[in-house]
Amino acid sequence: MKSAIWNRFFPEGIEVSRHRFMALFAVIGLACIAATLSNGDMTAFAIVLAAPLGVIVLLSLVNSPLLMFFAIFTFNYLVMGVLRYFYAPGISVVMDIILWVELLLIIMHKVVKREDGWNRAANLLTGLSLVWTVYCVLEVVNPTAVFEAWLMARRLIYQGLMMAVIVSLVFTQFKQLRWLVLLFSVLTLVAVAKILMQRFMGFDPYEIRWLIETDSIKTHIIQGGSLIRYPSIFTDAGNCGSNMGCAGIMFLLLLFYEKKIAWKIYYAIVGLLAMYAMFLSGTRGAMIVPLAGLAIYTILSKNFKAMAVGGVTLVGVYVFFAFTYIGEGNALIRRMRTAFRPTEDASFQVRMHNQAALREYLKNKPFGEGIGLGGVENRKYGYRVTTLIPHDSWYVKIWMETGIVGLILYVGTLVAVMLKCSYIVMCKIKDNELRGYLIAMLCGTFGLMVSAYGNAFLGQFPTMLLMFTFLGIAINGDKLSVTTTTDKEIKS
Repeated sequence: MKSAIWNRFFPEGIEVSRHRFMALFAVIGLACIAATLSNGDMTAFAIVLAAPLGVIVLLSLVNSPLLMFFAIFTFNYLVMGVLRYFYAPGISVVMDIILWVELLLIIMHKVVKREDGWNRAANLLTGLSLVWTVYCVLEVVNPTAVFEAWLMARRLIYQGLMMAVIVSLVFTQFKQLRWLVLLFSVLTLVAVAKILMQRFMGFDPYEIRWLIETDSIKTHIIQGGSLIRYPSIFTDAGNCGSNMGCAGIMFLLLLFYEKKIAWKIYYAIVGLLAMYAMFLSGTRGAMIVPLAGLAIYTILSKNFKAMAVGGVTLVGVYVFFAFTYIGEGNALIRRMRTAFRPTEDASFQVRMHNQAALREYLKNKPFGEGIGLGGVENRKYGYRVTTLIPHDSWYVKIWMETGIVGLILYVGTLVAVMLKCSYIVMCKIKDNELRGYLIAMLCGTFGLMVSAYGNAFLGQFPTMLLMFTFLGIAINGDKLSVTTTTDKEIKS
């Protein structure tokens, strides 16, 4: 009987070569096992035993661009949390490499199998991302730019374009989207579990070292330790809060569209836990994520009851935080409440002062200071006004580095794509369940975009890839097949 695994990776009609290869592989494996046992090297022995599984996994990824994308999605989500325990410099280079490998695999599969569907990548998101990439490439000749800073900020330049193309070509079935949502829910639970460990068990030694070495202790342990902001597995608490808010509103909205009761219960648990984790992050700006998501949901749903419930909920939340002092004894609620009373918040006043200074400095710099030269974290590339003032906002950072021209182009791209996706969801999607999944994704994504005004997290792991993944799927939402597919078709 032929091996099913083998048949997936090698064509028919080469039986002799198959048997020879398998025999050679077995001989080499046995020889390695014997050598490691004779030397008493148990680490090498374990590696040899695990090698066949590693080969199978690698071949599976090569054989399936979709599985490869799921691996990239998982790596992107977990990598910053893992790096607190292992020293691995150049992680952005690794991400660049695996994205290029994924794109190459997609092209190879389509060429070899003579598949159509290239036009799926010809959409508004890809087109505007290409314009942004060209603009950013031209920024290298900005008179005040620094090439090293420009090079190190390459993820901002072209990763959005790569993700738009990859996602457009990989996702063709609604069932594939459901698997992605399931993966996202599992990753969300991992992040929730970590933040609960930090809250109830405290930071472990590696996390304490990370807080000290990155100087994050000043922004995560505040008010003399009476308030602790928990980052979970993310780059910081701000990134954590916004991502948990995105997951929370997304999974809670799925309750209205998922048909199976078991899945409704599961999504409810994930959504509520994510919302709780958002509060534990202590990030005031994260509050806007579910609120903005709920606001756009009242429009996308085209349902009067949903509009009424959403509107009442928004008003209720706003009144609770802006006009009452209920729960003021709780440090987290007290901190969140300041987001609804910005004029009473000292940090908000500092931000306004900083933006006024930047406005004066950049008024004669329509193309900005140069990519990679925005924010105090980039002082290593030179002391400029833009590296001496904290940006405290992703859009302010874009403004610093690419000028008012770049800011209009960037924000215009996001707005145009969101409008196009909203039109597709509202007017072109006939399947109610698919529409619900796309609406939930767009609501979470829109919340992230709005929250980025108060936190500079959109360009960090895992948010940039997450945002472009959801937008890339939604803009091709009317092309997603809702017919039942086999596992073989999903992986092809």
